[in-house]
Amino acid sequence: MQIVIKKATMKGSLFLSYSFDQIDSDVKNRINTSSDAPIHDDLRNAFKKLIPHFAFISEEITDEKLVKKAIQKPELYVLNREDEKDQSFFKFRVHEFEIIEKDGYEKLKISGAKQLATNQEILFSVPPVELGGDKYKFDAELQELVEELKDEVTAYMQGKTAPKAQTEMFEDEEFDDSEEI
Repeated sequence: MQIVIKKATMKGSLFLSYSFDQIDSDVKNRINTSSDAPIHDDLRNAFKKLIPHFAFISEEITDEKLVKKAIQKPELYVLNREDEKDQSFFKFRVHEFEIIEKDGYEKLKISGAKQLATNQEILFSVPPVELGGDKYKFDAELQELVEELKDEVTAYMQGKTAPKAQTEMFEDEEFDDSEEI
């Protein structure tokens, strides 16, 4: 049996819903499920690492050098707000990725939010980006990150979760996570 992750959505900042293909010999089943187990930090950080791609593809941040630095060293730009040199990426969050197969190609759709000056947020998705294509400048890094995301979702499926006490840390999240995504 083979499991292929197709989509994952963070619900609030604690839980995950996800879709995967379960392939047994010649049968492929698409399974959609969600869990109330708290997500682990590795999975949360993998979603955060999508932020520079999300901001760049949406043309919200166009400084290629800054985006490249954030992709190469996410610990300095997207993972810990207190230690960050540049706060540009903290207006954004990514809550979903989806891998879409069409005509033998895989495309990645990223959905997230941008916090406005009014502290409200706007939810949007970027146009799907072809994985393995030559149109997106940071394709190799994005492909590597997609594999990391798939691995972390698989680990979550297999029981890797945050410790119970860790869930209390995220009650005062920066964004209002009460919206239905």
